[in-house]
Amino acid sequence: MIEIRFHGRGGQGAVTASRIIAIAAYEEGQYSQAIPMYGTERRGAPLTAFVRIDDQRVRERELVHNPDISVVLDPLIAKQQAVVDNLKAGGLVLLNTQDEPEDVKLGGDFKVATVDATTIALETLGRPITNTAILGAFAKVTGLIKVESIEKALKKTFPGRLGEMNIAAVKRSYEEVKGPVQATVKEAPEVKADIHVGGYGVLKDVSSWRVFTPEIDEDKCIGCKNCWIFCPETAIEWNEETKKPSIRYNACKGCGVCANECPVNAIEMVRVEA
Repeated sequence: MIEIRFHGRGGQGAVTASRIIAIAAYEEGQYSQAIPMYGTERRGAPLTAFVRIDDQRVRERELVHNPDISVVLDPLIAKQQAVVDNLKAGGLVLLNTQDEPEDVKLGGDFKVATVDATTIALETLGRPITNTAILGAFAKVTGLIKVESIEKALKKTFPGRLGEMNIAAVKRSYEEVKGPVQATVKEAPEVKADIHVGGYGVLKDVSSWRVFTPEIDEDKCIGCKNCWIFCPETAIEWNEETKKPSIRYNACKGCGVCANECPVNAIEMVRVEA
């Protein structure tokens, strides 16, 4: 049995990715199981999902505790040693990062593969939804399922033009993945953060959630208050003297609602360099 753990954030499609893998395995005559794990948190919150694949019926129902493979959809989470916690010796970690596999600063007895899934997603889908932008890489570096099976699963899940866009992301990640290579850092760095905890209110600072950071151009701002009204995390404060908004970046998870609601495009979402 092969056990897989997906790490991502709400809105990146980790749960959907686990289902696509399970469906693709089923299409090839294998038994499979997809299990999501998340609480009440919204877009941007860390979450995990799990997949089991076997040539026999899968009877386990608990979460995957010792995965063979760890797949990380978020470039900032990919920097944290916690993504390889309890990974089996000789296992594989597939990271969404711009780094070369040899430059990844995670330590242990495992192999590393990397692909810049965020850039692929932005250029093929127009959004940083990185699930399908990493699945082609998964097919290539693991050999567990064929990329054609992933494409078939995507056509069932996303019919029409949306499906074709996602298939394009899969094909590109298949071509651009690098590795796997043996981890070059032998000793595991200290785990500095728990990537399974809840969101703002539990954590005082959720700035590490952001893939994009909102920046306000005060010269363009007309003081309409849309960003202040629609911010789901109350991360935007209103200054009654200047009649302008300001952002509490420790509470901002980078969802982009403010930029979407701004009628004069005074807020730009700037990509965070991991």
